[in-house]
Amino acid sequence: MMYYRKALVLEAFLDMAKHEDLMEGYKAAGTISDEEWKSLIAQCEALADMKFAYVVSCQQYGNDKRSALSNAQDILQLMRTYPSLRVAYIDVVEDRVGEKQIETAYYSTLVKVALNKDSESAGPVQNLDQVIYRIKLPGPAILGEGKPENQNHAIIFTRGEGLQTIDMNQDNYMEEALKMRNLLQEFLTEDGIRQPSILGVREHIFTGSVSSLAWFMSNQEHSFVTIGQRLLANPLKFVT
Repeated sequence: MMYYRKALVLEAFLDMAKHEDLMEGYKAAGTISDEEWKSLIAQCEALADMKFAYVVSCQQYGNDKRSALSNAQDILQLMRTYPSLRVAYIDVVEDRVGEKQIETAYYSTLVKVALNKDSESAGPVQNLDQVIYRIKLPGPAILGEGKPENQNHAIIFTRGEGLQTIDMNQDNYMEEALKMRNLLQEFLTEDGIRQPSILGVREHIFTGSVSSLAWFMSNQEHSFVTIGQRLLANPLKFVT
């Protein structure tokens, strides 16, 4: 999913660059020490960060940190590699109420990487992320199915007019990420009833040829998600 920001930076560069800059090429901009080049790339990255943000909802991140598991280190490495990445998780702590009573409290927490200028002074995993928001919940967040509840607790940390939810087992590639601006324009079209509020795009399942079971699942996805939903939209005009 990190391709989205990279694609937006590239498209912003193509929109903002002069003719001479385009002749030099996008990759050359990062290697030339000229201040004008650096300023242009900084503007493109700032525009991408303003328009786009990604939040990973990892409900077990707090427990993994306390247990010093490698999973927490892997997530931290992702945040180091992509500083714009935000991680939301459910923090379960024991809060003291009064002098003797202790109760379990649940917090929706959003963190980002705390970049250290000196890599040699880096502390343990717990001290390398920075809390942005911490919101106390009335009780346990996971009441029904884990997947939708995990998304619900993290959705409060998102912003903007468009929201895309991606499963952790889905992949992506640069060519698809370049279509994001075009897909957003679909929300501005009208089909005679109102402007659409949900946009469905067929998944590219490139593992369908692995086995007969994979082939069956890819066809099932195509028939249920793509054909079924398009039929409900047009001609049935089904509105939820």
